[in-house]
Amino acid sequence: MDSTATVPDLPARGGEAQARRPSEAAARRFELALACAVVFLAPMNVLRVPAFYFTASDAFACLCLVIMLVNRTVQLKPFGPGTAFWMFGLTTAIAALMASSLMAGAEDRGLILLMQYLFAYFLLPLILMGRPWRQTILLMKTFVGSMVIMILHGIYVVEIVAKTNTVFVSGSGRLQGFVERENECGSLIALTVPMILCMTAMGAMRPVIALALVPLMAYGIMLTGSNTALYAMLAGVGIVFVATLTLRRLILGAAILPLLWLAVLSPSVQPYLPATFQKRVLTGLSTGDLANAGTFADRMALNEEAFRLAGDALLMGYGADQYREISAWHAPVHNLYLLMWSEGGLIALGGFVLMLTGGVVTLAACLRYRGARPVFLCGFATLSLFAMLINAVPHVYGRFWAVPVLLSLAPAVTFLKEGRTWRERKSAKAKRRHASSQAGDNPPIPAGGAASETGH
Repeated sequence: MDSTATVPDLPARGGEAQARRPSEAAARRFELALACAVVFLAPMNVLRVPAFYFTASDAFACLCLVIMLVNRTVQLKPFGPGTAFWMFGLTTAIAALMASSLMAGAEDRGLILLMQYLFAYFLLPLILMGRPWRQTILLMKTFVGSMVIMILHGIYVVEIVAKTNTVFVSGSGRLQGFVERENECGSLIALTVPMILCMTAMGAMRPVIALALVPLMAYGIMLTGSNTALYAMLAGVGIVFVATLTLRRLILGAAILPLLWLAVLSPSVQPYLPATFQKRVLTGLSTGDLANAGTFADRMALNEEAFRLAGDALLMGYGADQYREISAWHAPVHNLYLLMWSEGGLIALGGFVLMLTGGVVTLAACLRYRGARPVFLCGFATLSLFAMLINAVPHVYGRFWAVPVLLSLAPAVTFLKEGRTWRERKSAKAKRRHASSQAGDNPPIPAGGAASETGH
């Protein structure tokens, strides 16, 4: 296939077109509403069953999958060309974890991790991936809306209520949010920033809205006091900035960044910044001493211990959730790569990396076609951030981890199926309207008509 060719503008499939019978249309609208509920509730980790990890988002996901089976809209290849890599890698990782758990006598924990990872990285892709373009963008906007609500709620509970040691605020005054974890809350916000910027590049969000949302996201990260999340957000913005670099943006960035840096370090501005940000993050930034940046020293000690323990877990690991039992610190190492290696062996680690490679394969397939840069950038920026962030967290089967990664890869999958980005579709519609106005009394060309005439 010609590398410069675009996929034809095919007629809408899989639920975007109006169903023939009203009952079918209603069923598909209900399915989409359930998918939106899955996405909206994904960050709300607080809404879960007390006995085991099953959230409100999970309940809607199960119901949505049932409706999708009835509607026959389940995607058998949710990642397109990268599906085999993703599924084989996931299966390898959880199988190695389960085998190591059986050897260690921790089969109950192994079964729990197996089910949780399958739910997050196998079931959720079936629900969220491969949808028509309008639905994909709607799901992304729904997730961003959920994050905005969480941050506004965080500003209320931290700055106005000002009570610590609650469900949403830790004893040290750090925002835990609906996620109930400080670093994970900050990381989730950081993963959302590239998604917002890339939706603007895809023409799915107005730039003025993005300009309002990004500072709000940055303030939310400040409330969490997470060094990891702050640096991840800056890395995500940097990736998008470099990928969309123009001379005008280069000059604008060169002028704005020093001013922002001076403003943050200015004694007149610092009193207005969140107290936890000043204590945990700003001190390390101003002094350049990483020892003052949160719990960096303790995490490095855990990483060094994990390297030593992983040396004896080349094929079989110590079993699921068993690292805390053998660690001198009695805590899991906050590095998923090392944790996977220690608890499941190198096979589990290799499987997880292969799973992420499936996303890369899907993104790379888009580059064959013209107009794919925005969708490629959306998936690449978020997947890169995810790969960096899991250097500082333990297991990532929480739905709040999986959903932003999947939603950022979803535009690439839809692009490969439908052929054109939203901006190109709008451009084509504008050209048809212009041609119709020039034709005078001739009737307008219906959407998809050109494709029908060519036999598509």
